[in-house]
Amino acid sequence: MMKRSLHREDGFSLVELAVAMVIMGVLGIFVWRWVVSTREPMQRPAMVRQLSEAQAAVEGFVLANHRLPCAAAGTNGNESCGDATAVRLPWRLLGLGGEFGRLHYGVNRGAGWDLAAVPNLVARPADAVSPDLNINFTGMPQLPTYPPTLEVAVSASAAVVAARDRVNAAKVAASERRPEVNGLDWCRVLRRFAANPAAAGVLAAGNVASSVPVAFIVVHPGENANFDGNNAVGAGGTWQFDLPGRPQDNNFDDLALAVGPGDLSARIGCAARLGEMQATAQGAYAAYDNARVMQEYWKLRVFDIETSESAVQGAKTGVALATMGLALATASGVLSIASAANTEGVTAFVVVMAAANVALSIAETVLAAEELVEAEAALVASREKQAAADAYAVQLYDTFTQTLGRAVSLDVKGLNP
Repeated sequence: MMKRSLHREDGFSLVELAVAMVIMGVLGIFVWRWVVSTREPMQRPAMVRQLSEAQAAVEGFVLANHRLPCAAAGTNGNESCGDATAVRLPWRLLGLGGEFGRLHYGVNRGAGWDLAAVPNLVARPADAVSPDLNINFTGMPQLPTYPPTLEVAVSASAAVVAARDRVNAAKVAASERRPEVNGLDWCRVLRRFAANPAAAGVLAAGNVASSVPVAFIVVHPGENANFDGNNAVGAGGTWQFDLPGRPQDNNFDDLALAVGPGDLSARIGCAARLGEMQATAQGAYAAYDNARVMQEYWKLRVFDIETSESAVQGAKTGVALATMGLALATASGVLSIASAANTEGVTAFVVVMAAANVALSIAETVLAAEELVEAEAALVASREKQAAADAYAVQLYDTFTQTLGRAVSLDVKGLNP
């Protein structure tokens, strides 16, 4: 009798294979549906990130070149400032990759190139901002002039002379910065645009019913790689760019990033940098005003020294005259006593009068000497006040120099970090 084998042959049965294929099919359906459902969220962040990188590159271009870049006429990435119909992002100019060539880009260029109507943000600005507020600071510094007739010669101290030289150097450095153009000058242009955003010719994004003025705008074509809505019209239509934030549907999946003049000004630090430089320049002007007032006080100190010296000279003359009077009174008294010895009747009276004259002359001499001491003390005080005025002048001059120098440094820095 044959025995049945206890071992089965290796492999899957048809039933087992069918069950495995069903399971794999179900799993495949679930995976496919998951991929389809997550495809848009996976791509949308990448589009937003690309728009943000383009925005950062455009704003970095402003910091380096003091203007916005022109749009490119094609996908080569080079700006085409002479082509008013150009609507592509100049990715090569901005240092970006070629994948950014698919983006559209618009920038405010004024009303028909008329800079008087609307500022042209792609043009380098004029030299509108100066660290000295375009003030020549005339009449300062001026050192006092002391009369050459003074007994002791007086002149401005070496510290005052050095401070004056520093003031003059600061004034020259500030005036040399006037024709220089940087981001602060461009901020003035942007501020003029922000003050009149509804002017004719301002670049706007939107449609006939609703629009917003923009400094520049960047548009991504979306997943379908085609520009939809007003973005597809281009420069030949009424609107070049659709309203940012337009709801997406089956017929529109573009993404736009628009930056208005006020927002751009805040992002690149226009208000803070321009305000700091202008405030510092006004501080220099305040120091200039104080220095001019001080210089008038200086003139009073010169007059005071001159008057004190005249008083000393007058007191010395008074002492000399009083001394001479004393000598004459003494001589007269001696003669009166000598003559009284040979004269009868009025001897006592003559002697008394002579003694009175001598006493009066002595008193006048003492008073004259006291006046001389007071005049010399007043002269010393006048010279001390003059030295204090010199020290104050050095302080004011250096305050002006430091403040104006700071304004020059801020103007040189411009919008740079």
